[in-house]
Amino acid sequence: MKIALAGKPGCGRSTLFRALAGSPNADSGKPLTVKVPDHRLDFLESIHNPLKNTHATVVFFDVPTPSFSAKNLTLIRNAAVLTIVLDNYALGDTVNDFNDIESELILSDMSLCEKRLARLIKESKGKTREALLLGNLLKHMENGSPLRILELDKGEAAILAPYALLSLKPLIVVSNRMGDPVTPDEELSAAVSEHGGTLLAVDAGFELELTEIDESEQAPFLESMGYTSSGLSRLIRSSYSALDLIVFLTIGKDETRAWPIRKGSTALDAAGAIHSDLERGFIRAVVVPWELYHEHPDRTVLKEKGELRIEGRHYIVKDGDLIEIRFNV
Repeated sequence: MKIALAGKPGCGRSTLFRALAGSPNADSGKPLTVKVPDHRLDFLESIHNPLKNTHATVVFFDVPTPSFSAKNLTLIRNAAVLTIVLDNYALGDTVNDFNDIESELILSDMSLCEKRLARLIKESKGKTREALLLGNLLKHMENGSPLRILELDKGEAAILAPYALLSLKPLIVVSNRMGDPVTPDEELSAAVSEHGGTLLAVDAGFELELTEIDESEQAPFLESMGYTSSGLSRLIRSSYSALDLIVFLTIGKDETRAWPIRKGSTALDAAGAIHSDLERGFIRAVVVPWELYHEHPDRTVLKEKGELRIEGRHYIVKDGDLIEIRFNV
């Protein structure tokens, strides 16, 4: 799933993209796949020393300037999550910038909905569920409100899925440099929250410089500067969370791995994420919650304690669960 980086000219969007790529010479014209930081997977690697340690990933792409032209709005429609970068270096009116961008997204959605509704009415389908839904959306957006703050049922979400509405997409707002160290801006935070988004304070220039430091030295350097984690780590984790994804973990001689699945997925879904054969021949899942495994990272000890849970196909997977699928094909 792709995450679009967009913003007004000079906001630091491309600098942030190059920081994510770990290179000042990164080609911003190509999608960038980035590993999702996960201390749990790092712990498993230190314990089991597998040949491979496979993280979950997200894909970023840099929307060219002008990000909100008609041509580039089409690019944004193909993204699963929208990340808006705001320039806070010049201490400008970031709230006004944010509202301007949201207005462009909402107006684009209104135009699309109006055209579709007019077509339905022309085809004598003006009282279908789709037409009534579009009418409600238009009333909502007339007040400058984005669609992401609406509560839609599964049926409504399915109707709207092909539209790829811009103001319905999960939103992350990056205020590029809010202070030293970076600190929240209450007015902007309130505006973003009101629009159903997540605000992150990230200094793109600092993050790009940080990539030039050896990875083992980054944590103590960040701490000395007053940061608890890098802005990039927070952005990547927030982007992943915005996709409504969790991970379950598997352990093997060759590989420890984080598997992404939708929140609310079942053990049967988890089996299918690994391989269709496991889903087809599913018998049961052996599950250990992460907190328990972190305390006792030994299956023999856990078995003796009776902590290896046997779950059926309808078990709802929790974030960080260690799962072994038993199957027979």
